[in-house]
Formats: sequence, C-alpha cells, structure tokens
Amino acid sequence: MALPHITNSQAGVNRWDYTPQNIFEIYFTLPEALRENFGQYEALITEQVQKIDGLDALHRTAETVQQKFMGTTRTFIKGSVDDTTAELSVDFALNLKDGVDNFVYRLFKAWSRLGYDITTGERALKKDYLADWMRVKIANRAGDVYEDVVFKDIMLAGPVEGVGSYDYNSDDVVTLTVKFKSDWWNDADAIPLK
Repeated sequence: MALPHITNSQAGVNRWDYTPQNIFEIYFTLPEALRENFGQYEALITEQVQKIDGLDALHRTAETVQQKFMGTTRTFIKGSVDDTTAELSVDFALNLKDGVDNFVYRLFKAWSRLGYDITTGERALKKDYLADWMRVKIANRAGDVYEDVVFKDIMLAGPVEGVGSYDYNSDDVVTLTVKFKSDWWNDADAIPLK
C-alpha cells in the first residue's frame, strides 16, 4: 500500500494543474430579427455572463433496461437516449448603460417575444427566432482552451427570470437568468481521443 505522500501522487510530482470552475467564456450570436436594434450588443453580452449550467447534457448517455431470467437480471443499454437536447441556463449581470439603458434585459425581452409575442399574440417561424450559435470555451489558468463547444440553432427556452420582483429590504444586485435550448452541437477537446 502506498503511503499518503506527495511522491505517490502523479498529479503532485508531475505538476498537473487542477481544473478551475471559473475560467470560461461564452460568445453569442443573435437572431437576425434582433440585429438591427441589438447588433451592437452582441459582443457586449459576453461581458455580462456570470454563470452557465447545463453542460452535463454533452455527456448524456442512454439509460439501461433489464430482463429477468430464472431469478437473475440481465442489463442492457437502451438503443436511444430519452432527450438529445441541451438546455443551458446562463446568468447575466445587469448594468444600466448611460444610467437608464438596461440593455441586456431589453435584448432578452425582445428575443423572448420573437417566437410568441405575449403583448400582441404574434408568432414567428423557427428560422426567425433562432440564433445561429452560442460558443462556450473552457480554459486552464493560463488561458489555454481545453474544451470548445459550439451549440447550434439556439433558441430561448422559457421565460427570462430575475426581474420579477423587487424588495425595499434587499441590497442584492439583480441577476438575469436566461434558458437556451440547442438540438445539436460540436464539442471539441484540445487533446483528441486516441
């Protein structure tokens, strides 16, 4: 049995770095219908990102199914997965540009009204409410990207959350949460599988 000493740790003696949780960037494209009014903010919304959840969809596997045979159990992997869609949740900081322009909120409010506008009942086709892609780059402490995921055909999935209540007794900053869905993506690792 190896003693609990740094010399018995490959990560320790080989100076392997840990995997940080806070070194990532997200880049967005906007649906064509929003570009005239919000195109100048396309790069700026990257600066407002605080957090992303849902990347575990990249590693979803098929569930198992079982059969019984004379008191024993045989287990198999199903031939398909229950859901092949990625649902991502992104938290955004909200800053008031020029003191009054809540541009991140305005942008996502406008996007949420592309598929179905709750104020008018107007509807649009899928091609009109999709953005081409959203890109997530994950890096090490030196900034070297080790995973690069490009989600294709991005749509909003549900209401824009975080601006539904205000409280005189709170000093908290408002964070906007937006959910996105993508049916397909490209996931590239820095080190290809052998």
